[in-house]
Amino acid sequence: MGMKIWWQNIFPPQEQMEKEIDLKTPVSVEHARQKLLENLKRVSRPDTQVDVYDLKHSAYMIETPYLEMLNNVWLIEGVIEAEKQGYDAAIIGCANDPALQQARQAVNIPVVAPTEAATLLACTLGSRFGMITVMDELIAFCDRNIRNYGLEARLARPVRVFQMGENWVSFLFEMMINPQIIQPQFDELCRACVADGAEVILPECCALSPAVTMLGYHEVPGTGVPILDVTHAAVKMAETLVDLKRSIGLGKAMRGIYKSVAPEVRDAMRSLAVPAAAAVF
Repeated sequence: MGMKIWWQNIFPPQEQMEKEIDLKTPVSVEHARQKLLENLKRVSRPDTQVDVYDLKHSAYMIETPYLEMLNNVWLIEGVIEAEKQGYDAAIIGCANDPALQQARQAVNIPVVAPTEAATLLACTLGSRFGMITVMDELIAFCDRNIRNYGLEARLARPVRVFQMGENWVSFLFEMMINPQIIQPQFDELCRACVADGAEVILPECCALSPAVTMLGYHEVPGTGVPILDVTHAAVKMAETLVDLKRSIGLGKAMRGIYKSVAPEVRDAMRSLAVPAAAAVF
């Protein structure tokens, strides 16, 4: 039996970005979106349907906790919509793992995030993993997630940073279409991680990871150190959680912070706190 997985992007469609933030990019965002979908389907089962959805609204600059919080409102609205439309699982399409705990509380279907899935999988592939994020400001988000997941002892520090330049939004999309632009910088960062003691490398971005995969760069040459695409880890985790729910009824804890808010309470509070979101969906 097949399944449907909702991948929630953290940006709105290209036309909206061009209007709201004067986005200028030499590539088609829709083309980049299709490349992302192709990458997700590399590892999904033939009968798994993966659909990529954009945000209705976005705060764009998600490198600070406050701006991330603004974006999270719309991200969670997308996850709620996934459940309403009958999707079996939802994936948060950002390696910062924004709003993961809150999204899990908002719905009953499995909600997966790339870094949580990838770090847990990395622990089965090596004793220590290295992380390569895409902004200096995002090191704090990596630290937050590793601390929350209880994996501080498994991280080979420091977190390394791939520098995308001033026009970073454009670069995010361009690297998925022209992945060769990540080299030689990415290889140099991988080797630095290996020197730090990493036995697995995690490209901490849902654009960088697919670019690495498209280059066929699955291992740091000559080191025996694998590179784990965090988007692939998310898809396989989502499939596994759906399988376990269907086969033996295993689902999330229904007490504590993962316990779902009653839908009628959730929707009533949404209509008060986020009236625009309630009207959109």
